[in-house]
Amino acid sequence: MDKLNIERLYDCLDENAMRLYEHDKTPYLDGVVQTCDAILYDTFDEKMDVELLNLIKKSISKIKKISFQKEEIRKTMQLCILKGLKHLKQSNEKMTPDTIGLLVSYFIQRFFSDKPLVLFDPLVGTGNLITCVANQIPQVCTLVGCDNDLSQYQLARSMFSMMEYSDQVYLQDTLTFENLSADVLLTDFSYQSPDEEPYFPYEVVLHHLNNVAENGLMVLLIYNDFFEAFKAGEFRKQLLETCHILGLIKLPDTLFSGISKSILLLQKRNPSEEAKPFLLADVPSFEDQEAFTRAIAQINQWFDNQNHEGDK
Repeated sequence: MDKLNIERLYDCLDENAMRLYEHDKTPYLDGVVQTCDAILYDTFDEKMDVELLNLIKKSISKIKKISFQKEEIRKTMQLCILKGLKHLKQSNEKMTPDTIGLLVSYFIQRFFSDKPLVLFDPLVGTGNLITCVANQIPQVCTLVGCDNDLSQYQLARSMFSMMEYSDQVYLQDTLTFENLSADVLLTDFSYQSPDEEPYFPYEVVLHHLNNVAENGLMVLLIYNDFFEAFKAGEFRKQLLETCHILGLIKLPDTLFSGISKSILLLQKRNPSEEAKPFLLADVPSFEDQEAFTRAIAQINQWFDNQNHEGDK
């Protein structure tokens, strides 16, 4: 990545979002989306003040001839979203840490060969996780996302479009989304008390089994009390009717405030097929290089011992 390119694109998105906010109190994140649309499609509000319009057009013209890498765009969008969340006094926990995205991309690369992949996030949020993963893997990726929050949907759509991943983001209840055959389903669940019913993460997993291709991979970022929810036994029974539980990787506590998380790996397979050995790993702090290297070596060994490729 070129840090200067990130600065240039950030300056454009940020200064125009601030102009829109200062002119008519357009929310900062809405201003970011409007600026992205202007960059992509040359679309502007016809009722916009002429002086403001000229300032925005001049700002955009400065970056039009620059060829940005996908990761430069994602990093820039991430910075803008973090600033917008701060303005709204909302937690940045809505943004999955990049270190987790890197781990998820690593698992996908080890699981699949170089065939094109369809990646699907049924709770896509701002789109940061799925685009982080797609930017790290060599396979050609088609990205699909779903979210029922208008603001997050708009940000994810902008994120996808700015990186030329098309705009297959859908504004709808994820439990109504159907007719997809994804190679990889990946998502980061928000916290819900395991005492609450119904337990939404269970509903999401069971519903979207129908949107995962045979032998497809599910990579779920779950809270560590995930299997303590009411009806966990019933959920596990239904899950095992169509899936193999491949592994559980506990993530460093330092990545989170409050309850820690783990990565749950599932594969949609015929339950009559022989189950593979279960991967149980504890990833230490990324700052402890020696311990982290040992953990990755353990995960590598598990993949090396597998006799399958995800696309067979």
